[in-house]
Amino acid sequence: MIKISGKYVNLRNVSVSDAEFILSLRCDDKKSRFLHKTENDIEKQRQYIKSKENVKDEWYFIIENKNNVPIGTYRIYDLRPDSFCIGSWLMIDGVSPQEMLEADFLVRNFGFDTLGMNKMHFDVRKENKKVWTYHKLVGAKQVGETELDYLFECDKQDFLNGIKRFL
Repeated sequence: MIKISGKYVNLRNVSVSDAEFILSLRCDDKKSRFLHKTENDIEKQRQYIKSKENVKDEWYFIIENKNNVPIGTYRIYDLRPDSFCIGSWLMIDGVSPQEMLEADFLVRNFGFDTLGMNKMHFDVRKENKKVWTYHKLVGAKQVGETELDYLFECDKQDFLNGIKRFL
């Protein structure tokens, strides 16, 4: 079981008991409009979580506030020899900017420092301007595109430099 503590949020592994919370985020029309669709089926969600419990190269986190109340999700997956992918970053309404940003920083630090990776890769829907603009501000570089998505990469040093500029 992984637990990562920050000043504003904590990260922990997803458990089967989180299925309802995850569905509440992933099936919210506003929050999920830029994600792959998830069927609103609690049993399928529980089975999905169970199927990922022993997978060694994926991490699915619940983001909790300092009162241990779930406020979001984030994943690391698609590991390559020196790169990891981030995604499924969803937060409930009303979280503070500090909670949102720290969750992102903690996940990236986990990939860079704990996993020892030097780069990350991810895609963002072209229509999701707010998110891809943020990623560029914190060091990501667009390296390609598909019909639907912009493709990004970010190495550890670009991320650290981007954080300094951003903050």
